[in-house]
Amino acid sequence: MYTTHNDRRFRLIATIAATTWLFGGHLAAAEPKTTEMDPFKVAAEFGLEGLRIQNSNSAINQSRLELHGVGQMQDVSGLAPNLFSNNSDTRGFGDVLALRGVANSIFFSAPAVVLSIDDVPGGSVSSYPSALLTIDTLVVKAGPQGTDYGRNAPGGVIDIRTRAPGAKHQGNVQVEYGSFNHSAVQAAFDGPLSDKAGYAVSVGLADRDGYVENTFRKLSADDRRSLAGRGALYWRPDDKLQLRFGVAMEKVGDDAVRLSSLASRDPFAVSSDLNGETKIDRLQLSFQARRKFDWGTVTATTSRQDWDLNPSSTDLDLSSLPLAFSRVAQGEEAWTQEIRFESTPGSNKAQWRAGLFYFDSSIDGDALREFIVPPGAFVPRGFVQTERTVFTIGQTNLAGYANIDRPLTEKSILKLGLRLEHSESEMDRSKTSSNNFGFPVPPDPRLNRSQNHDDVSLSAGLVHAVSDSLSLVARTSLAHKPEGYSAFTGNPQLARFGRERLWSSEAGATFGQPKGRFGGSVLGFWSVIDGYQLERTVPNSTDFVVVNAKTVTSRGIEAKFMWTPVERVWCDFQIGCTDARFDDHRDATGTSVDGNHVPFIPKLTLRTGVTVDLANGLSANVSCTAVGRSFFDERNTATFSQKSYGIVSAQLRYRIEQWTMALYGHNLFERDYYQFINPEIFAGSPGAPRRIGVQLSYHY
Repeated sequence: MYTTHNDRRFRLIATIAATTWLFGGHLAAAEPKTTEMDPFKVAAEFGLEGLRIQNSNSAINQSRLELHGVGQMQDVSGLAPNLFSNNSDTRGFGDVLALRGVANSIFFSAPAVVLSIDDVPGGSVSSYPSALLTIDTLVVKAGPQGTDYGRNAPGGVIDIRTRAPGAKHQGNVQVEYGSFNHSAVQAAFDGPLSDKAGYAVSVGLADRDGYVENTFRKLSADDRRSLAGRGALYWRPDDKLQLRFGVAMEKVGDDAVRLSSLASRDPFAVSSDLNGETKIDRLQLSFQARRKFDWGTVTATTSRQDWDLNPSSTDLDLSSLPLAFSRVAQGEEAWTQEIRFESTPGSNKAQWRAGLFYFDSSIDGDALREFIVPPGAFVPRGFVQTERTVFTIGQTNLAGYANIDRPLTEKSILKLGLRLEHSESEMDRSKTSSNNFGFPVPPDPRLNRSQNHDDVSLSAGLVHAVSDSLSLVARTSLAHKPEGYSAFTGNPQLARFGRERLWSSEAGATFGQPKGRFGGSVLGFWSVIDGYQLERTVPNSTDFVVVNAKTVTSRGIEAKFMWTPVERVWCDFQIGCTDARFDDHRDATGTSVDGNHVPFIPKLTLRTGVTVDLANGLSANVSCTAVGRSFFDERNTATFSQKSYGIVSAQLRYRIEQWTMALYGHNLFERDYYQFINPEIFAGSPGAPRRIGVQLSYHY
C-alpha cells in the first residue's frame, strides 16, 4: 500500500502544475494586509513596539524576540496567551505544543499547533526546526485556522516570515558568549543580485556545556551543539510574477536528554552509566511561484522535508547501574503541495481566499529498549529484556478550503470559512524480543493497518467597529484532528486511535487608538472537544499508546496590553488562563478522572516586560515569564505536577552607529522548575538555570 503514496503524490503534482498553467503559466501572490516596502521585501504593519493588538493574533518582531530571549522553537511559551511548549530540550523530538488547551500527543498524533515558515508548513511537531533565524515577524493565531491555511490547524498557527531582500545590500553579524561556555555566531545577509533577482541567506552556530552534571562519569551530561542555515533566491521577471527557491538545514550533535530523577535533591545532577546523545539532520527544500492578476493573486508552493533522528539514546534509570536504556532512530519525509487564490485587497468590498492542499508524510522508526525485569515466581534474578520495534507510519491529507470576509455595513464584517478534508493513515509494525537467558520469546504479530476518513470544518465570525478605538469580535468554529496509529503496541485495538473533534467559540474586544499610547484586547473562549487525543502507558506492559478521552472542555481568557506611559518607555503585558478538564474519561485502570486537568496544559501563561530608552544609544529591558500549575498525568498526581513559577530576565543594550553591544541575564533569581515530567521513568526535565552573557553585533 505504501507505493500508492508516490503514485498519488505525482498525480497531484501534475494536477497542480496543469492548474497553474491554465491560470497563466507563472504564479505569484502578495500577502494580504501587508505593506510592500521595496521590490522584494514584504513587512507587516505594527502598532506599539512590534506587537500588533488583535484578539486572537499576537505579532512579534525580531527585536521583541531577542528581548524575551527567544532563540529557538522551544522558547515560545507565553509569546501568545495560552501558548506553551512542553519539552525536554531534544530539539523538538517528543515535544507537546499546546494552545488554548489543544495539543498534540508526545509521539503519534497530528499537530494541533501548526508551524508555517514563509508559507511552508511543518510536518510532525517532532520535526519542527529548532533554530529561529532572520525572523521578520512571528505571528501566533489562536483557535482553529483550518479554513485559512492549507495545513489543518485545529489549535492555531505559528506563522513566521523571514527577512526578504530589499533594494540595498544589508547584513548583520552577531557573536555571543555566556554562562556554561555558551558561544554562538549568527550572520544574515540579503540584497539584490540584479534589478530582477535577490538573495537572502543566514547561518547560525551554537555550542554550550550542559546544565546537568553526570557525577558518575564526571562530565556535563547535556552539552549542546548545532548548526543551522537558511537561504532563498528570488527572481521577478516582471512586475506581476515572483519566484522563490528556498532551502533550510539544521544539524544537531547534542549529548544526553536533559532529564534527572524526581527523587534527586539536585535537579541538575544525575549519576548515569550511559550519558546519551541526540543527533538530528534536517533538510527542507521549497519552491514558490506567485502571480498577480486584475482580480487577485495566485500562489503555488511546494516543499519537501527530510528529518533524520539517529540516534536518540537515553539512560532510562538515570543511575550508574546498567538497568535500562533506550535507543531510537527515526526519520520523517514530508511533501506538501498548495495552490492558493486570493482576491485583491480593497476597502468596502468582500475579500476571499481559497485553496487546495496536499500533504504526504512517511515516518520510519527503529526503537530499541533494554531493561531489567524484577524477579518473580517465573523470572530469575538478573533477567534483562530487550525489545525492538520497527515501524512505518504514513499520513496523507487532501483538502480544499475557502473563506470570505464580507462587509455587512461600514462597521460590520461577516467572516465565513469552510474546509473539506480527506485523510488516510496506515501503519506497518513489527516487534521482536530477546533476553540474556536465551529464553524463547515469540514476536508480536505483524500489524499492517490502514484507515481513511472525510471531515468538514466550518467557521463563522462577526467583527464590529463600535468606534475608531473599540472593536468587538465573535467567532465559532468546528475543527478536527485526524485519526492515526500508535506504533508502540502490538494490540490492533489499542494501536488505532480515532479522530478528535473540536467546537470552539470566542468573543472579545480590542481597544485603543491605532497610534495611541495605550491599547489592548480581552477575549474569552470555550471549546468542547470530543475524542481528545493523549498518550499513556498500558498497565502491565511496555506499550505506549494514544487514547481518545470521550469529552474534554477547555475554557479560558486572554488579555494583551501595550502602554507607553511617557516618551521612551514601553510596557507590554500578555496573560492567558486555561481551564482544560476531562468531562468524561477513565484512566488506564478504568477509574474515572472526570473533573481532572488535562496533562501538559498549564493553568496560566504570562509574559510581560518594560523597555526604557535611556538616550544616547542606551536602552534597558526587564521581562517576566510565568507559568501556572501543570499536570503530567491523567490522575493529576502531585508528584507529577509542576507548581506555578516565574522567571525574570533583563537586558542592557548600547548602540553606536552600526555596532550594538548587549549584556543579558535569564532566570536571574535562579528559579528551579520542571518544563517536562515523564511519570513512566519518574524523571523530569529541569528548566534552564541562570545564564549571564554578552552579545556584540554589527549591522550594515
